Amino acid sequence: MMRAEALRIVERYLETYRRLDYSELVLKIGEQETFDGKSEAGEKYQVEIDFFYDDEQTKNLRVAGSVSFGLITDFAPVADDFIIAPDGSFIGE
Repeated sequence: MMRAEALRIVERYLETYRRLDYSELVLKIGEQETFDGKSEAGEKYQVEIDFFYDDEQTKNLRVAGSVSFGLITDFAPVADDFIIAPDGSFIGE
């Protein structure tokens, strides 16, 4: 699997969480959700999604996703994330 395809995979998973309200996401802080899948070429991968405060004072929440699909990415997974503020706006976009 190429890194570009892996990035598309993790972005697709993160898009699901981008549709949730801040109040729904904040309930997931400290949790990790994992998903197993197969690429279009049939290669196995695992996606991990983590939820944590990016900034304790402002309560901005970071949702970080990573995908690993082999030895190299097990140590350096392909990753992406987003930050959402309590008012529902996305930070840094």
